[in-house]
Amino acid sequence: MTRIIFYSGEPAHFCTMQMIITIHTRISRLLEYDRDRVIQALTELNAKFARLKNPLLRRLLVNRVSIADACRISNTPVADFMRSMEEIGFCIDGKVPPEAQAGLAEISPGFTEPLDYLEIDVRPILANGKDPLKEILASVKLLEEGQGLKLFNSFEPTPLIRLLAGKGFNWRVDRVAPDLVVTCFYSAGKIDESVVMTEPAVVTDDQLFDQALAGFPVNKLIYIDVRELQMPGPMLAILEQTPAITDGKALFVYHKKIPVYLLPELEKLGLSYIFKAKEPGDVHMLIYKK
Repeated sequence: MTRIIFYSGEPAHFCTMQMIITIHTRISRLLEYDRDRVIQALTELNAKFARLKNPLLRRLLVNRVSIADACRISNTPVADFMRSMEEIGFCIDGKVPPEAQAGLAEISPGFTEPLDYLEIDVRPILANGKDPLKEILASVKLLEEGQGLKLFNSFEPTPLIRLLAGKGFNWRVDRVAPDLVVTCFYSAGKIDESVVMTEPAVVTDDQLFDQALAGFPVNKLIYIDVRELQMPGPMLAILEQTPAITDGKALFVYHKKIPVYLLPELEKLGLSYIFKAKEPGDVHMLIYKK
């Protein structure tokens, strides 16, 4: 059955997908209705959405990313995004203004409020171009019984949520303001510190890096520079290139830091990596098949 929504002062719009979407709708919900049409429409809107064709990126992101998040990451106007979805049959809730991102909470199944929180604000760390994972994991180690971790950030820390959820933590995400996201973590059971505190092994060796690099002809190297991208742009850009890393080929990444969140995902793909630290803010990364 065709559904009609009337906008105040606007023409009627015919919706064929019988689904009303807002800026808080997850990208996964759009893809469930018609993956190919949605991806085609979004790619025509902004070439950056072509990454949705990559099964790995879809698995990592679409269940966690809302329309508002996708527009921010891809630098796409919300109005243009909504218009493109309306053109292929989605119903648009015009009562929700694009800037109204505050006040929406997302809670994992089983989340309960702890008695107390240990708070950490990672925005100053990120502003200095550093990765806050070490400080976050150190805070997890300090948690007492009945205490949770409250993280203040400027965006939803999707990789961290995946990491801690895999260690038994439940979570809640509160979008307090467009530039402030508060994520709460709590584990009712005993925290296995030996597991939580384990960081991926990072090899930083100039000589080994040069030896590994010399094993790939120039025409077998793919170069990418992610130093100027805002998070989570570097991770997305690198993962987008992973299907091209076949036997005999390697990805050379110019990065400003070691992307510790990314390393477990590379290992799941059977990829190896090695780093060469040129100077602060300039790290070379080589990714290749094991």
